[in-house]
Amino acid sequence: MLNLLNDPDFVQKCETSSPLEMVEYLTGGNIRGLEKITLGTLANRKQLPANVVNVLIVYFFSTFANKVYDRNDLARLYDYWASNHVYSFAKAQEMTGEDIVNVLAGLK
Repeated sequence: MLNLLNDPDFVQKCETSSPLEMVEYLTGGNIRGLEKITLGTLANRKQLPANVVNVLIVYFFSTFANKVYDRNDLARLYDYWASNHVYSFAKAQEMTGEDIVNVLAGLK
């Protein structure tokens, strides 16, 4: 799924989609209550640009799509990216190179 971030059409999708639309796309429309709760944790966070949030969603769901996960993990990653000043699409792409499991383990 992360390889999509190199596809110009997908990059355009990241630029124009809402987080909910991005999750719908990544999960094949299989939005569960857990995804809705998880996205709700981002609702009041305004530190990152929308396209960066969508890359974060791609990063998260490339590992956790259609699996059980801690509903706060996406918010933890959001705060981690904000504290690392991930404000551009290029920086967001770079951050996807980190092992998400190790990052989350370090944040808990």
